[in-house]
Amino acid sequence: MTEDKNGVKNGEANTEMAPQEDGTKVPLTDNECPEAKFTQSDPPNGDARIDMGTVPAFSGLTKEELMKYSDDPFWVRLRWALFIIFWLGWVAMLVVAIVIIIQAPRCAPQEKLEWVQESAILQYDVVNGVDADSSGDVNPNDVVEMAKVLGMTSVYLEDLISPLDFEKESAAYDSEEIKNILAVAKENNLNVITDFVPSQVSADNSWFKNDSYKDFFIPNSGGEFNFSNPDLISALTDVLRDVWVSKGVKAFLMANADTQELRDARDTINAALKDEVDGAVVSNVTDMSNELVSGFNAEMFKAFLDGHVSDWTYYKYNPKVAESKITPEMVRLVTMSLFLVPGTPILSGVDKDYLASQKEEIKQLSDIRMKESIKIGTMTFVNSTEEDVVAFARVLKGTPGYAVAVNMNSVNNATIDFTTIKGVDASGDVSLEANYQEDPADKSPRGKQSLSSVHLGPYEGIVVQFVPSL
Repeated sequence: MTEDKNGVKNGEANTEMAPQEDGTKVPLTDNECPEAKFTQSDPPNGDARIDMGTVPAFSGLTKEELMKYSDDPFWVRLRWALFIIFWLGWVAMLVVAIVIIIQAPRCAPQEKLEWVQESAILQYDVVNGVDADSSGDVNPNDVVEMAKVLGMTSVYLEDLISPLDFEKESAAYDSEEIKNILAVAKENNLNVITDFVPSQVSADNSWFKNDSYKDFFIPNSGGEFNFSNPDLISALTDVLRDVWVSKGVKAFLMANADTQELRDARDTINAALKDEVDGAVVSNVTDMSNELVSGFNAEMFKAFLDGHVSDWTYYKYNPKVAESKITPEMVRLVTMSLFLVPGTPILSGVDKDYLASQKEEIKQLSDIRMKESIKIGTMTFVNSTEEDVVAFARVLKGTPGYAVAVNMNSVNNATIDFTTIKGVDASGDVSLEANYQEDPADKSPRGKQSLSSVHLGPYEGIVVQFVPSL
């Protein structure tokens, strides 16, 4: 056996420190390391084979070893302490969550309008129809086209139900034409509305002549319905639902509900139609021709609107008829206002000329009308010294608000401060103007508008959108 230059004999393990690149030495063998065995190859050729022992794996404590500590007082106390801390923490988080929910500010219950309240309603004159689609003749598609260009989803056919037979059309209409109009309206998702049956009928009425219906009428009243009779309410519900809703008429206007019996009848029939066929019976109909009289002014208009803020009124409004009583400029201001106050305008008298000249403005008003603040927001009048101005704001938290002002003076200018109303921001963006008289010295359009100083020229109206500061 030979020795190398370090004095290690061939075949023996070298226990000296192995030199490293940084000059340190690492022992090749150690009591804590597995034993390494060097064996020569057979036949000997100068190569050596190293056999390494296995390193025992750590296996942790056995179950039997762990169970020795299960009843140890220290570990028992520790387990109970951790258990109690966990559940106390869980209960504390639950209590905190409940407190947060209770103390958090509640959202106001969101109102929702019925479909018959939302859109302005187009009264369509079947007898004097308009070739709205420019097809060369008047046909049922004109109803759809007129409603579309004006931005409306409801159409009113006046007195469609015959006062003599509640299951038939009035004699003023052609049955086939009405059938086609109702079919086209249904295909295009237009809601059709007509009038409720009259509260008093003539001796020629089919129910009045039928002895089995005699209890439907007040004795010696000459044909006045007894709306406190539940059998009458049931019969009216049946005919409206099974006949008219089936034909395509979804809602019915009751001109007056001025007695408790009529209001109860309205509510009962409305509830039945709403639940069963998404129909409706509504009241509070006002004919604006009775309001727009000679001498009509801002003070009268504000008093009228203020009297209807708390109820939902259906305003029958014919701009062409209104122009015979007040100026065309004032008619536009009335139109703007009626579209943006609580209530639903029923727009009639829409001929080809009116459609051509006013369709863009009516469409804009219809679009603004569908905003949440206009549908269900609060309405507050501006307290102003300007006697010829009607100004109000529609405000609803979380959605754009609208400031509306109309100057009904034919000569004088006016300035309005909307910021006196709670929730109105300092400025907004002009959405719509009526009778706007551009300043010759200022050709730039009104875009951003200060709401603390809204300037209006004679017969001017303005609608400004703003972000509520609530």
